[in-house]
Amino acid sequence: MSLAIESFVENARTYCEWVEADNHDLLTVRQLILSLMTSIPSLIVTDKSVESEDEYDYDTASWERIHKHLANLPFQYYQITTAPLNVDDSQSSCGDLCDDLADIYAELKHGLSALDAGDGIYALQHWRDSYHQHWGEHASAAFYAIDHYYRSTCREYHIY
Repeated sequence: MSLAIESFVENARTYCEWVEADNHDLLTVRQLILSLMTSIPSLIVTDKSVESEDEYDYDTASWERIHKHLANLPFQYYQITTAPLNVDDSQSSCGDLCDDLADIYAELKHGLSALDAGDGIYALQHWRDSYHQHWGEHASAAFYAIDHYYRSTCREYHIY
């Protein structure tokens, strides 16, 4: 495993541990999300994997438990632009930070389950593909909201 992939795996484990912990500071998760997002291009897989998705499925009850567990964050809802590259479309919607963080957790945990079961190729493919199809949207939206909160809090309290 390359150093970049090892770093991604370490960040994925740390992110999952952060979610499972009782205290949730936004500066830590801000850095973890950024590290995970910037590591995606290094998840290069040349081997083909056998589809094993069902074997490592993450159940809805666990997701709901994690979603509720994240309720101690300083904010939950935020405004999100639905089509950021379409400058003629000014529509926005409501983002849910708990939903974002729980969805990221579910995708990372799914890959970690595969990796820990010895299916490293599937894990890498899953993380890369699900980033582009699902959790990347949640990660970028959550990062934007958390970073905005962080910057406004720093200004307000002169924390640098």
